[in-house]
Amino acid sequence: SLLTVLTLPGVRQQGTFATEKLEQTSLAPVTAVPSRLWTVLDGLGAALGKPVLLAQYTVALLAMGAFVAMYNAAGFRLTGRPLDLSPAIASLVFLSYAIGSVSSATVGRLVGRFGRTRSAVGALLLTAAGIALTVPDSLVLVVLGFLVLTGGFFAAHAVANGWTAAEAPEGARGQASGLYTLMYYLGSSVGGTAGSVIYAGAGWGWLAFTTVGWLVLATAVVAMAAARRTAAVPSPA
Repeated sequence: SLLTVLTLPGVRQQGTFATEKLEQTSLAPVTAVPSRLWTVLDGLGAALGKPVLLAQYTVALLAMGAFVAMYNAAGFRLTGRPLDLSPAIASLVFLSYAIGSVSSATVGRLVGRFGRTRSAVGALLLTAAGIALTVPDSLVLVVLGFLVLTGGFFAAHAVANGWTAAEAPEGARGQASGLYTLMYYLGSSVGGTAGSVIYAGAGWGWLAFTTVGWLVLATAVVAMAAARRTAAVPSPA
């Protein structure tokens, strides 16, 4: 990230690069880089200063962590006892990803009708419900659970990602988007690894319990951020 900041071209001013003007003086190499760096840092502070944005970063971290953790262990769940599917058949569970395309494409209508907060909370709780369905030793319920949790996760991600873009402060849109993406992939790596450790040590039931806990926490953070924002808006006289 620091290398990117230091090598970015200057901002255009009246059709030319600001750095081209700075290069006309001996101070250009000294002042251009710190100026860009402070601009990026100011934007980063703005992107971290809004509770509603922090809630979306939390969704990216915890929901993605839960999603990857479940899919990392899905093959072991389906090929192990008592389901005992062959690896080839068990791998078909990843076809559930297709429902994510449907939920992502239709979530805009839900946001338009119910608002971002209700849509995000509903999608996160739907993901948790899908995880709960995978706990009983029933192939039908496990498959149904993965369909539900996949659709719920992609809907939650679509709402949170769009919410981040809409609420990003002017001049800090890149930083807000970058932070969301960072949390998204951090959740994938850390949450996915933690889920594998939990499954190996305690089994599927504890993995499901843990990931549902992550989703409930993300839901609570979104609800609290929305409530705080509502309380901050003065009521009409």
